[in-house]
Amino acid sequence: MKEKKLSGPINQSVNQTKNLVFLLHGWGSNGNDLIQLSYHWKSNLDSITFIAPNGPEICEGNPSGRQWFNILTQNSAEIDTGLDSSFILLNKYIDFNLNNFNLGKEDFFLVGFSQGTMLSLYTSIRRKCRGVIGYSGAFIDTNLPEKSIKNDILLIHGESDSVVPIARMEHAVEKLSSMSDTLETKVYKNLEHSINEDGLILGCDFIKKRL
Repeated sequence: MKEKKLSGPINQSVNQTKNLVFLLHGWGSNGNDLIQLSYHWKSNLDSITFIAPNGPEICEGNPSGRQWFNILTQNSAEIDTGLDSSFILLNKYIDFNLNNFNLGKEDFFLVGFSQGTMLSLYTSIRRKCRGVIGYSGAFIDTNLPEKSIKNDILLIHGESDSVVPIARMEHAVEKLSSMSDTLETKVYKNLEHSINEDGLILGCDFIKKRL
C-alpha cells in the first residue's frame, strides 16, 4: 500500500525564506482555498514562505474537497485516530519543508481554519513552533501527550458562527490556558463561519511580532 504524503500549493518568498507558515484548510475545502491568505499577508511578511497542504482524505460530505479526518462519524475513537493520523503526516511534512528551506525545527507557524484549526491546536501541544492561529475552530478532546508543549496561540471566532459555535472556542480557551505560553482571543459580534478583514490584520500582526 502506498504511503500517504501531504502536498499542496506553495507561495514562496522572493527573499530568503526565514520562516514557514503552514495554512490548514477546513473540512471539504483544499489548500488552494487557504493559500489565498498568503496574498493578503505577503507584502508585510516578506521573508516567509506559505505552504497550504491538502487534507489526506477525500471529504465524506463533499467528494470534490478534502478532509483531515471524518467529522460526520459519531465514533470518537475514529475521530481520534483520524486526527492523530493527520498529525503524523503533517509533522513529517513540516520537517520535510523545514529541511528543504534549511530552517530550524521551530521556524514555522500554523494557521488553521475550522477543521484546520482543530489539527493546528492538536499539533500545538505536541510540537514547538513560532505560534499558532486558529480561525473559527475548536479543540478536540482526545488523549493528551504525556508532556504538553507550550506555544503562543491566537484564537479568532465569529459570535454568529453556526457551523462551529462560539462555545467551541470558549472550550478551547478553557483547555489550552494551561497548555500555552500565551493565549489571545478575538470575537467578532456579527461574523459567521469565515475570516474577516480585521481578523486577517490581527493574524498578520501576531506573526510579525514573533519573527
